[in-house]
Amino acid sequence: MLLAILVLMAGTGAYFAIDAADAEKPQALDEQQVAPSTVVAPSPDAPPSPSPEAAVVPPLYFSGTGTWTYAEPADTGVLGTAGTLLTYDVAVENGLELDAEEFSGFVHATLADPRSWTAGGGWRFQQVGEGGGADFTVYLASPEQRALLCGSTNTTVSCRNGDSVVINSARWITAVDHWDGTLDGYRQYAVNHEVGHRLGHGHEVCPAEGETSPVMAQQTYRLAGCVGNSWPFPDGETYVSGPAGDYNGPELPPDDFVDR
Repeated sequence: MLLAILVLMAGTGAYFAIDAADAEKPQALDEQQVAPSTVVAPSPDAPPSPSPEAAVVPPLYFSGTGTWTYAEPADTGVLGTAGTLLTYDVAVENGLELDAEEFSGFVHATLADPRSWTAGGGWRFQQVGEGGGADFTVYLASPEQRALLCGSTNTTVSCRNGDSVVINSARWITAVDHWDGTLDGYRQYAVNHEVGHRLGHGHEVCPAEGETSPVMAQQTYRLAGCVGNSWPFPDGETYVSGPAGDYNGPELPPDDFVDR
């Protein structure tokens, strides 16, 4: 399990306690009330107590500007050896303090992995820069921009809308508490799941208790008895599928930002 991360919003006293398929208003941070057993008045001759150091406010990973930085491809080679070629570009919302080149590298490595969508011989991918006529864009977006890009009010999970493959920054930072793998594994799942939608795949569900989850299952909502899985072809050869269907809830609480 991932450890919880609290992200203080400067001057507000609010926090985001940090999920694959969708996040909303921050919850109020309840102050811990500690009542001392006795109260001792300071001596008038005692030197003043030193002021506590100001709290360090970590970067705000959940609130962006609605503008974008497009990554310059570090590798423009074609990924895969057969199938339809799709070009893509990568954009990260400004203000999230998440690096566009780092995110781009992660997306590239995920799509280049022999367990990803090129394994079936149906698809090839090639990254292009901004203005390069990409067939789809992979966005790393704040929960608010996720909702706008996907035309919905859901700010909890990632999504895909047309040629927009949208990774929710809250899920990118935190995953979900029932995920039974690593944070990188969850991120690989999120990329593969949403790109899978762009390739025409619908949702699938867990085929049986204890089996490997299809990557197109809504694992952000639940694993439904399956083992979490990041890849469409976990062994590099065989596509893991399940019956068509949706979990569709219960959805994550709208203010659930806890990092697990």
